[in-house]
Amino acid sequence: METNFANPSFWTYFIGSYAYYLPFVLTMVWAPIALFGLSKRNDLTTIKQVVWSLVILVVPVLGPALYLLIADTEYEKKFKQIAVGGGFAVLILVWILSLISHI
Repeated sequence: METNFANPSFWTYFIGSYAYYLPFVLTMVWAPIALFGLSKRNDLTTIKQVVWSLVILVVPVLGPALYLLIADTEYEKKFKQIAVGGGFAVLILVWILSLISHI
């Protein structure tokens, strides 16, 4: 079964939709976790909290991931590594499958 850009298969649409929507889903999952953890911190000044909030909300996918991996103290380290690392691993896998489905 040959697939090309003029005649895409179901697999191309299926993986393509995952590749398109997964960054939005990751942002919708990570941003509330990061903002909740940020709201619990009393050791940061208001300016730092505002800056981190802007980074989390304005820089999709990378903002919440950076906060969770670098600055968050609310959650256990293993949870943060699995959540962020697993999300990025799935994202890269889906992007690779999306590229392969176009071949």
